[in-house]
Amino acid sequence: MTKPAVPAQYSAVSDPDRDPGSSLASFDAVYEREYEPICRTLGRLGVPAGDVPDAAHDVFVVLYRRWTEVDMTRVRPWLYGVARKIAAVVREKRRRDQPADIDPPSPAALPDTRVAQRDFVWRALDALADDRREVVVLHDMEGYTGAEIAAMLDVPVNTVHSRLRLARAELVTAVRRLRGEP
Repeated sequence: MTKPAVPAQYSAVSDPDRDPGSSLASFDAVYEREYEPICRTLGRLGVPAGDVPDAAHDVFVVLYRRWTEVDMTRVRPWLYGVARKIAAVVREKRRRDQPADIDPPSPAALPDTRVAQRDFVWRALDALADDRREVVVLHDMEGYTGAEIAAMLDVPVNTVHSRLRLARAELVTAVRRLRGEP
């Protein structure tokens, strides 16, 4: 019995999917340097832990495809912008798939560990609108300045500060609600 021929889609690829001048070594270096920060950012932007590797992969697929268009001196903010969009898609999908009548478990029912505390913060952050959540994550968790965030999000600095103020107030309200306080 003879082995069937390999279908055309699985045959050896002879044409590169990149321009001849692009360097995979440079891509590999960016990937190695930026993978962990992108994973942390995706998690902080509300991507569930089990979905973070896939979302990070999606970020780097976009970079790979647009490699020749990206300014390498500003690759981290560019990657953050892609991660933001991917995280928003994941959060929206999760909202659509999650029944609205299920409340998260009470924080008192969770063990007093760092993981439980982290999960509590993520649930509180989930209560924020996407634009406000991004500003809180970038400023309070990632350590970016208002001006840096304004450049990343392409909004005025005053808008960043306004969103940050509103987000912090909403975060306090969300924490109180999750704790069962009035």
